[in-house]
Amino acid sequence: MATFSRWPALRAVLSGLSALILLISVGGWVSYSYFNGKIAHVALNLNGTRPDGAAGGTENYLLAGTDSRAGTGTEYGTNIEGERSDSTILVHLDKDGTTTMVSFPRDLLVTIPAYTSSKGTHYAETKAKFNSAIQNGGPGRLVALVESLTDIRVDHYVSIDLEGFKAMTNAIGGVDVCILPSNYHQTFPDDNGVTRVSTNTNDPISGFVGGPGTIHVNGEQGLAFVRQRHGLPNGDLDRIKRQQQFLGAVFRKATTGGVLANPLKLEGLVSSATSALTLDDNTNINDLKKLATRLRGVAAGSVRMLTVPNHVATTADGATDAAGNIPPYGDVLITDQTPFEQMLAPLRGEGGSSAKATTAPAVAPASVTVVVYNGSRRAGLASTTVTALTAKGFVASSGGNASLTTYVTTRVRYGAGQEAAAQTLLKAVPGARLEADSSISGVQLILGSSFAGVGVAAAGTGSTTTTGSTPAGTASATASTASATTAAPGACTY
Repeated sequence: MATFSRWPALRAVLSGLSALILLISVGGWVSYSYFNGKIAHVALNLNGTRPDGAAGGTENYLLAGTDSRAGTGTEYGTNIEGERSDSTILVHLDKDGTTTMVSFPRDLLVTIPAYTSSKGTHYAETKAKFNSAIQNGGPGRLVALVESLTDIRVDHYVSIDLEGFKAMTNAIGGVDVCILPSNYHQTFPDDNGVTRVSTNTNDPISGFVGGPGTIHVNGEQGLAFVRQRHGLPNGDLDRIKRQQQFLGAVFRKATTGGVLANPLKLEGLVSSATSALTLDDNTNINDLKKLATRLRGVAAGSVRMLTVPNHVATTADGATDAAGNIPPYGDVLITDQTPFEQMLAPLRGEGGSSAKATTAPAVAPASVTVVVYNGSRRAGLASTTVTALTAKGFVASSGGNASLTTYVTTRVRYGAGQEAAAQTLLKAVPGARLEADSSISGVQLILGSSFAGVGVAAAGTGSTTTTGSTPAGTASATASTASATTAAPGACTY
């Protein structure tokens, strides 16, 4: 496992977006067309079935910080070809004015959907770590993965690379960050087999040195601060908190530290931001303005920041040790599916629950006729589920395999007049998603890969918290709940 590429650059892109607000809104002293022309664009080539678009006024942006090292040689460690999404955030701009940012841990074990690139290259469906999707298929496949995991349509794609992160931090003169004291030491072999020791204030892998207390970091140290993944008491959980603290610091500096009023700093910030960005073909600088305007709330703590609920893989998930190693994938995290559904429900307009609110009266299981389909690749899942539902009193039959076998979340679909029956079935399959479907006449149960059995919460709903002893190179515990948010921007982190 490479250890030099673990950093989430995308947060820094938002500082440049803040500057763009001024440039686009009031014209400024530079040309809109000049900076717009410096932004690279990429075709996502998203064909086939996609989630429905959100209601008018609601938009979703996928922000990706990639570890592309084009032109950097070995400056950041091993010169890995291509890129990986070591930081990915889905930003939901709701029509009611609220803004939510959902971070996807890079080590989540997921099913990456099949994808055909704009050049005609086909990539088969595969199981792998989340951050490998962009390396094997590009930005379009990353977007397809996020849409398959969330059932939320991505309207805009924005990414930034290593050099862009550093240049933008330098352009605003660096920022102040606050680091808590810690006695945790992590000893591990690096990629060359050399024994290393990392702490939260001195990490030879990322190159970060500083603290405890409040310190000033420039582009190089700012990059190291958000890249560090060794020596942190709570692993990736602490790393994500660092990223969020840094994001708030950058926004405060860019919007209140005189950057917008200083032509030289502003030009440097916007120039470095635009040259480092890559957008999809349907996104332009005006879309960035909209995003930046809403994300101003990061500095004030009014933007809700969430992380996909997860836990280190256990033996029940197929892990061979306490570090979460599932061969051949390595040390991985497993999504806690039920709280993840609860987190996503409001973003889908479902009223904060995995099931839409209903006033339909309850009915007895014997009154519910359901056809069960296997939407996963687990052989025999539909037939065993039919047996279990029948034992619970439902009138169940098997429909065989679903049209797709890449479902993660289980669905309870119902036609007109079947809402009460669907609600009764939903109680028997915790973590399932309730979906009205006018094209069917009854009730269907489509089983996803997270299905753990009738009456059992969806796979990956347990959580663990690991502190102080995370082995080197392991997937750190980042257990969270659907309602968990980060500390206020500016708060100290490890």
